[in-house]
Amino acid sequence: MKFTIDRPSFLKVLSIVNVAIGQKSPTPAFLNFKLEVNEKGLNVVGSDNDITIESLLPFVKEDKSLISDYTYGSTLISAKYLLEIIRRLDCQTVTLEIIDDVIVQISDNKSHFQLNSMRSEEYPDLDLSVSGEEITLNTDIFKKIVSQTAFAASLKEVRPILTAINIKSIDGNAEFVATDSYRLAKKMYKLDNTDSFEANIPVKVLNEVSKLVEENEITINISSNKVTFQFGDTKVFSRLISGDFPKTSRMIPNNYPFVLQVNATKFIEAMQRVSLLAIEREKIVKLSLDNALVEISSKSEQIGSANERIELFQYEGGRFDISFNVDYVIDAIKASQSEDVILSFAGEMSAFKVTSPVDDSLVQIITPVRSYY
Repeated sequence: MKFTIDRPSFLKVLSIVNVAIGQKSPTPAFLNFKLEVNEKGLNVVGSDNDITIESLLPFVKEDKSLISDYTYGSTLISAKYLLEIIRRLDCQTVTLEIIDDVIVQISDNKSHFQLNSMRSEEYPDLDLSVSGEEITLNTDIFKKIVSQTAFAASLKEVRPILTAINIKSIDGNAEFVATDSYRLAKKMYKLDNTDSFEANIPVKVLNEVSKLVEENEITINISSNKVTFQFGDTKVFSRLISGDFPKTSRMIPNNYPFVLQVNATKFIEAMQRVSLLAIEREKIVKLSLDNALVEISSKSEQIGSANERIELFQYEGGRFDISFNVDYVIDAIKASQSEDVILSFAGEMSAFKVTSPVDDSLVQIITPVRSYY
């Protein structure tokens, strides 16, 4: 196998595929890029056995030749070293040639490298087929759905199901839900696909895909055990997380007698100031409400206390106090992407709701905490 390739285009493909390659692996082959030159161009595959990325660089794109002087073949090359070499070279084109199946020569007009390589037959068999229910989303919509839900998923592997975003669609009415059991984010969206399905997609994968996709559309295929994301010449494959997602409807109260509407930015800034004196590990603040007063306060026996009044607000309900983790509320308000936000309360120790007055497709639920001041 041999080819001369446009270095910036090659670097971009390697950087995309490298997202799927871990720092360590019990399978040595998974620390390599699998490169194959075939009739379509250069195909690059990387995997950690949970996430797999396949990206194709065609011979010609938009009338520009990207690959020349090539012969068909395939090999495995260390992802760590190939990526760094291609990144650091100071050239427009670079040539790779496999010698005796176990050595790869990388060169331009000035630099020359030799790396040990492996035969492509040593790479584990991966299922790179695309099947299942298909969803096509505008990229901006996809990124918005991820940004408005992913933050509420758990980062801990103790309960793997909580590290997923649950997608459930009935007759085209889709719900994207994430929860770490202390907070919940639910985004509703109308799909063109009217088939019913449900899947638990790892939030890590959704975050990575959201960063990678640059095209106008993304196609998602969901089968019984895997999800595939397709955009441009790239495919991202991931296992689904098995198990039953929590019945999150139980977390959402039905009645909210206390309702506050405030400017999102000013409310966040006030909470950030007051929380400077909150206990760092807990980041708890108290919100005190009545028809004439909205006040945020914090108190620490070791540090001191702080309080701040909100000047502009709309409030319905009687005297009411509630305490919560300030980071959870700030995350929820930012995710709403709204100038004003509505906080609806059912009771001092009942979960409360954060919504936007102009977008009812997103609902966020936060569990309060008990404070003693």
